[in-house]
Amino acid sequence: MRIQLGKIYDLFAAGLKANKKTVVTGVSIDSRTVKPGEIFFAIKGENFDGHDFVNKALEQKAVAAVCSKKDKYAGDNIIYVEDTVKALQDLARFYRQSLEIPFIAVTGSNGKTTTKDYTGAALAASFKTDYTKGNLNNQTGVPLTVFSVRQDSQAAVVEMGMNNAGEIKQLSSVVLPDIAVITNIGTSHIGNLGSRENIFKAKTEVLDYLDNGYLIVNADDDMLRRIKGNHKYKVIRVGILADDLDYRARDIVKNADNTYTFSVSDTRITLSIPGIHNIINALLAFAVADILKADRKAAGEAIGACTNQIMRTQISIIDGYTVINDAYNANFDSMRMAIDILKNYRGRKVAVLGDMLELGDFEEIMHERTGEYLAYNKIDVLIAVGKNADCYKKGAMDFGMEEKSIHVFSDIPQAKKHIMDIICKGDTILIKGSRGSSMEKVLEVFEGDFL
Repeated sequence: MRIQLGKIYDLFAAGLKANKKTVVTGVSIDSRTVKPGEIFFAIKGENFDGHDFVNKALEQKAVAAVCSKKDKYAGDNIIYVEDTVKALQDLARFYRQSLEIPFIAVTGSNGKTTTKDYTGAALAASFKTDYTKGNLNNQTGVPLTVFSVRQDSQAAVVEMGMNNAGEIKQLSSVVLPDIAVITNIGTSHIGNLGSRENIFKAKTEVLDYLDNGYLIVNADDDMLRRIKGNHKYKVIRVGILADDLDYRARDIVKNADNTYTFSVSDTRITLSIPGIHNIINALLAFAVADILKADRKAAGEAIGACTNQIMRTQISIIDGYTVINDAYNANFDSMRMAIDILKNYRGRKVAVLGDMLELGDFEEIMHERTGEYLAYNKIDVLIAVGKNADCYKKGAMDFGMEEKSIHVFSDIPQAKKHIMDIICKGDTILIKGSRGSSMEKVLEVFEGDFL
């Protein structure tokens, strides 16, 4: 990015004090990594306050700092605003409006990151494309993603996450998407939002800023299939089972490694990431590429070449164990998807599950239903860790899993002491839980680098 400092001062009505011709070449919210030429935004977080690091950022040659605490700092390169997060978003919107390229917004309850990666890869096979790196999908991460889009890029793919109603609307006002993708409507954050219907309303806030564009949805989802197009956007429907699809997966073949091969339009795609749900994610990405007239064959090959990010269905074989590291995050729907992958392996199947968070009043029932799903799919061993471990156990036993096959531990250190006595060589072991459960620490019982 390149924006004259004078324009940023004007945007925030701050009055011009510094050299208006100074060029800002980037944005930072981390004083440890700020580079000369960047502007620093002092963001107050749960565990830190960026205002404490303003002087350090300026010492590292940040061209200016945006602060909300008046009278704490003085100088020609200090910009005062009421809300630094809002200011970050306002500047990102300003920069986005200077880029006359298609922006694709990806949201949904599950599969956002994989769909974003598939979409970015599919477009990059034909165009110069930028897309969200890591997990920069929240109220500060999305603006930083927008700032990372190069001025000579031809397309940008932005993942948008949320915890509460109104957040997707705010992010969409920054991204101003030409194409919106919604992967599904599940139960993540149901503790905050109260129902799938409210989650649907929150995810579809993206439509408020979709003007003369496309909405691409997973029509196999019971809630998304009911969306109809209007004068503001055209709905594109993808899926496997639903009627009236624009992009349908055909001739589906399950491969020996639990990945899938399928056809869409005139293109054959073999995925590298296991799980039948990833066919939908791939269809969503392919539809984006096709709408933007990317080369179909190249897009299909690029989608097929994508592999999972760290702790997202990473499969490793070490010393006779097959370990599925899916510890990045979890909710009821993604738990079922992970169990669907686990059940397809030969030999003894072991699920090591930590707590699912942000479920509110649904906490006990969601953990019990996950235990039921384990037993229904004949998973051999359950190792349940955390405060909801007994709920997993109850659900599993209600559906017929024998108590001797269930091991309950109050925390990860306790589980780590016993897990090697429970598992056997030849087992396939799924490790999964919400981010706050830190289930990746269980991997320390194995030799090798899983992270």
